[in-house]
Amino acid sequence: MKKIIGRLVLSAGAISLAFSLLAGAPSQAAGYNPPVNGTSVMRLVSPLPTSANSVSMLSDAKGSWDQYYGKGLNPFIMYADVKGTVDLTYKYTNAAGSPIANQTVYLIVNKKFSCSKTTFSTPLNTNYPGGNRNGDTHAIVRDWCGDQPQMGAGETAVITTTNAQGLATFQLKNYNFSGEMFPAALNKMNLYSKGISCADDDMCMSTTIAPSLLAHPTEAQERNEDKDLLFLHFVNPKLTATIPSQKVKAGRSKVISFKLTNLAKDTVAGTTVTFESFGEGNELLTWSEVSDENGLVKITVSAPTGTVGLQVVRAKIYGAPKGTDAKIYWTK
Repeated sequence: MKKIIGRLVLSAGAISLAFSLLAGAPSQAAGYNPPVNGTSVMRLVSPLPTSANSVSMLSDAKGSWDQYYGKGLNPFIMYADVKGTVDLTYKYTNAAGSPIANQTVYLIVNKKFSCSKTTFSTPLNTNYPGGNRNGDTHAIVRDWCGDQPQMGAGETAVITTTNAQGLATFQLKNYNFSGEMFPAALNKMNLYSKGISCADDDMCMSTTIAPSLLAHPTEAQERNEDKDLLFLHFVNPKLTATIPSQKVKAGRSKVISFKLTNLAKDTVAGTTVTFESFGEGNELLTWSEVSDENGLVKITVSAPTGTVGLQVVRAKIYGAPKGTDAKIYWTK
């Protein structure tokens, strides 16, 4: 049980700690085993994490769950588009910086005890000791937190070989139908429910990803690896009202629209958006639309002649807990 609790802290807890779940905890828990320099180094080089596109979790790790890794641990959050494809390139070297060339290496996805809810496919081979993939060796299932062994074995190790420079690229296609809210900035922590771990929070959708020289390293083995530990959070498209607020004369109809864009600021087609209405005005004639080739969804509103007051139309990415409002002020 002690090991399971420790693992929860190092994976899901790294995020929950930032939400003040562990605020006031001592800097070093009883039995803390300080990390030592690793004999191998694994760094994410594409996309390269910077202060502009990632959120460092190093202060959370220090004196706590950094003990489960080499001294060169670098944990951080990055964002990706839900239902999108991600290519991650790592460089594997020894402690002296020489490339680990032409060697089988691994990327551990949905790390065990992380409680990651994300699911993927990959064109690469995988090592997964569980039995709940229906024979699909390219599928990556969620981690079951160690509490439901009948569902499988948790983490999946994606397999490839480094080139002469010690580089290895892993491709993941995400299959979750809905993600987190679109972040305010790539280097800012997203909004989550207070006091709830990511695994139980509808506002959170992330995977814990770790490179390794072993498919499923033990805690002792992982303490020999200095690595970038990636908490990759998958987000819904940004949903923006093309006209956030407008006055409309009652007795006529008005088409309002919302635009969907992804992290690269490209428009997003083929995504279902639901609508609800509050306040004045007639009931909406439709409750969902799929974004078109321009990333737009449209809804028609109307109000009887003589109506005066505010109508709020709220649009949500299907499955998202929060939405975006457009306000219509009906006038005579």
